Amino acid sequence: MFYGCAMLEMNPTETGQISGTNIHAVKNVRGAVYFIKTDNGYIMIDAGSDAKKIEASLKDIRIDSNDVKWIFLTHSDYDHVASLPLFPNARIYMNEDELQLIDGTTKRTAVGRNKMPKGIDIEKIILLSNHQELSPGGTRLECIKAPGHTTGSMLYLIDDKYLFTGDAIKIDNEGISIHPFTMNKELGKKSIEEIKTINSGSIVFTSHYGYHELHALLQYQK
Repeated sequence: MFYGCAMLEMNPTETGQISGTNIHAVKNVRGAVYFIKTDNGYIMIDAGSDAKKIEASLKDIRIDSNDVKWIFLTHSDYDHVASLPLFPNARIYMNEDELQLIDGTTKRTAVGRNKMPKGIDIEKIILLSNHQELSPGGTRLECIKAPGHTTGSMLYLIDDKYLFTGDAIKIDNEGISIHPFTMNKELGKKSIEEIKTINSGSIVFTSHYGYHELHALLQYQK
C-alpha cells in the first residue's frame, strides 16, 4: 500500500469530550490523543504529531497542560510523541520493549530509528511490563503488550472498559486488521487475537480510526 493512500483512509476522533465518559479527544493532523480526567489530574494517551496544534486545542477544551500528570505512550513513532515537552509535570510511561527503538539498538525502518523530542530524557521514561497494573489518579490502568506495529507497542485498558490501542489495529468499512507501516505483520495479527480476549463490552479508542465498541468490531473482523 502506498503511504499516501493509507493516510487518506484515516479517520481520527474529533476534538471534544466523548459523550458519557470522562475522556477528551484532541484531533491532531491525522491522529488523535486522549485525556482522561482523574481526581488528581489528567492521564494522557500518546502525544501527537504537532505540538503547536495540541497546545491550541487544549485551550479549546479547557485543559491546563500543567494538570497532565501521566502520559502513556502506545509506541514511539514521532506522530505519538511530538508534544511531550508541553507537559512539564507529567511522568512518561512506555513498554520496556520499545526502548530499543529510541536508544539506537534497533532501527524502526531501514533508514533510521525513532527519536524523542528535544528536551525529553529517555532515561527518565518509566518502563512497563506486560499486564502491569497502575493506579494513576486513582484510576485502574492495565498495560498489555501488543507487538507488531512496533517492537514495543502497548495497549492500555482503563477501568476495565476503555481500551486505548494506538496503532495496533486498523479499522475501515471492511473490518479490523493490522495497521499500515507495521514492523512485524505476524506479531500484529497475534496482537489482534489478544485484543479479542479483552472484555467485549470495552470501548476501543484508536489513534487514527476513531472509537468503537469492541464487540461490534469483532463481528466484522477480517
